[in-house]
Amino acid sequence: MGINNLRKEIEEVTTEIFKLVGKRFTLAREIAKQKREKGLPIEDVYTERKLKEAILKVCESYGIDLDFGLRLLNLLIEESKTIQRNIIREGGKEKTGFFAPYEVFAEAKKLERLGKRLIHLEVGEPDFGPPIAVKEALIEALKNNYVHYTETGGILQLREKIASVVNERFHADITPEQVIVTPGGRFAVYLCVSSMLSSGDEAIIFEPAWPAYKDCIRTAQAKASIIPSKIESSWEPDLNALANHVSKLTKLIILNNPNNPTGKIFTSDTLKQIVEIARENDIFILSDEVYSNFAFKPFKSILEFSNCKYILIDSFSKTFGMTGFRIGYAISDVDTIKRMTKIQNLCLTSVPEFIQYAAMKALDCADEAKKYAEIIEERVRFLCNALDKMLVSYIKPDGGFYVFSKLSDENMDTQTFVKSLLTEKGVCVTPGTAFGEEYSNFFRIAACQPKELLQEAMRKIGELLK
Repeated sequence: MGINNLRKEIEEVTTEIFKLVGKRFTLAREIAKQKREKGLPIEDVYTERKLKEAILKVCESYGIDLDFGLRLLNLLIEESKTIQRNIIREGGKEKTGFFAPYEVFAEAKKLERLGKRLIHLEVGEPDFGPPIAVKEALIEALKNNYVHYTETGGILQLREKIASVVNERFHADITPEQVIVTPGGRFAVYLCVSSMLSSGDEAIIFEPAWPAYKDCIRTAQAKASIIPSKIESSWEPDLNALANHVSKLTKLIILNNPNNPTGKIFTSDTLKQIVEIARENDIFILSDEVYSNFAFKPFKSILEFSNCKYILIDSFSKTFGMTGFRIGYAISDVDTIKRMTKIQNLCLTSVPEFIQYAAMKALDCADEAKKYAEIIEERVRFLCNALDKMLVSYIKPDGGFYVFSKLSDENMDTQTFVKSLLTEKGVCVTPGTAFGEEYSNFFRIAACQPKELLQEAMRKIGELLK
């Protein structure tokens, strides 16, 4: 057969493939409509695993490279989920209201512009603000004309100080070359995911989880492999499921410790088992430890485990009340930090110089950080005591800013509850669906307001739950 005929046949085969892709998307839309009617979640781990097994057999039969086959399958699955997600949300929004934190926030801002007084329990932004010494250091940095470009990865003095602090705290041996200073912890997550994942790769997430993880993974055109945790098992991660979820395409396991929204802290034994699974399969662990200074029980960092490929992420936002400063950092091996720095250089030159000098001063404010942690722990305890008198269930948090509660009335939709709470009572909380599709009966409360406002808010929540 001549080359022109071969090219013609390739064109016909490729056209047929795209027709079949179109048919697959049509089927995905029909599935979405049925899931919406039956209230079924988009994620279906069993069905995906069964499909993956079938495709592996096809790849073996036709001599298709397994990595290529799985990457292609992941792209198709993720696109189908996007289609389903859009259809379900489009239909669900008419009946329920909010699906994501930004929707609550946008509606809250709209009501505030109309003059309505609101109590914000939806945002993890502490009210105490930065220590006075940090503010003074910021002003001093501006007076000293520290307003220039810096190294993309951060000024050496700050990276040295970060390394020194974590080495002392976790008995580690980190060098400044292993540290990158980023504009907040969120961007550190983005850099990690962007440097680790390519199209069709997989990252494992234990849910409920901060939604930015999935958003970053999708931006990288990779697949988020979800392992749900349950309130009935005290939010313990399913390690058997973790072992079963690992595939040749798994490049990352994402941990949030303490967890947002549940406050769960992984025990040393659990972390040891996760590290062992990651080590055996040559997988990196992204350990988001931005709430580690708000631990109400013993906390172990990923830095305390040897022979582990990791990226640790932390932030000045929570520990020192510096949310608006937008400064965080990541720690990993030198090569990984170089890749992350290269991407950061494409997106921005550096974190502002004067902000970095303020962050250096923050690292001297251990007493203030300890006081902030005590304030949050007292507030979380108050929230739990108030929730004990309501028709909800929850697991007392091990740490963090939040209490993740489940409505006892299975017939009450949490998103409707969240909207009613906002419009009728003037209290903002976050619906559980923000943290995973299985958590439609949950809502998250942030302990970031003064106690008198928390008292008023909990009274109003109690009125709505009667």
